[in-house]
Amino acid sequence: MSILVSIASSHDNPDRCTVAFVVAVAAVASGQDTTVFLSADGAWVGKQGEAEKINEEGFAPLAELVAGFVEAGGQILVCTPCAKKRGITEEDLVPGAIIAGGAAVVALLAAGATSISY
Repeated sequence: MSILVSIASSHDNPDRCTVAFVVAVAAVASGQDTTVFLSADGAWVGKQGEAEKINEEGFAPLAELVAGFVEAGGQILVCTPCAKKRGITEEDLVPGAIIAGGAAVVALLAAGATSISY
């Protein structure tokens, strides 16, 4: 089974962003092929140094969740126009993240991925 976790928040809603990564980590840890798609303000999480600025009380630090997700085999896609709007380049990305357009998301969904959006 394939899981797609779509995240459109970061600094603007740390609770939502953090919970989304908790779910993504749980999915990949349970053996699911898991992809996170960062769009809108969520694109900031894909930039090195930004997740370290987001720490929601009661949760592991976001930077730890992101790193753990990638280390466990999760894939991070950062929305192409969202990254461009924010001046985020491939060189800026956290390890394991790539910039990808909507076609990548559509391909995952067309292949049967179950999607959850935050």
